[in-house]
Amino acid sequence: MKQIKATLCATVATMMLMQPAQACRVFRSPEQRIKAAYAGHADLRVALVRITDARHLYHPIIQKLQRLNAKYEAPWRVTASVIKMIVSDGSPELLAFDRGWGSGACDDGTAMPRRGDRWVVYYTSTSSIGAAQVLESYPLASASLVDSRLRENVR
Repeated sequence: MKQIKATLCATVATMMLMQPAQACRVFRSPEQRIKAAYAGHADLRVALVRITDARHLYHPIIQKLQRLNAKYEAPWRVTASVIKMIVSDGSPELLAFDRGWGSGACDDGTAMPRRGDRWVVYYTSTSSIGAAQVLESYPLASASLVDSRLRENVR
């Protein structure tokens, strides 16, 4: 069992140290991700949100990865309150989402927000009070550079 754990840790560590081209099959920019969200989801909802809570997620495996690679940042989870709907209407009051999972090459490196920051969340939901599936999330300043709907609706 110890040998399996050691092999698993070594494999994960090796994957983390790989160059982006090797670790991620296709790196997509925020612009590509946002365009794909619009193109792939007829029921897409887009909301301007204010971050109410942001924290790193910790698990024994994550702690081991951090010991193996000092540059490894733990995934993080955010809770945010909806300020304004940009696309569609009806939304849960709060949205929760995670970022930072996967290899550093696949993750776009967006830093964890702070409480009070404004972000844009692209998601689907089966109802205005149902759980949301967050597809993409970006700081307002970043999303505004690539999503013209934000320039028209957010000040």
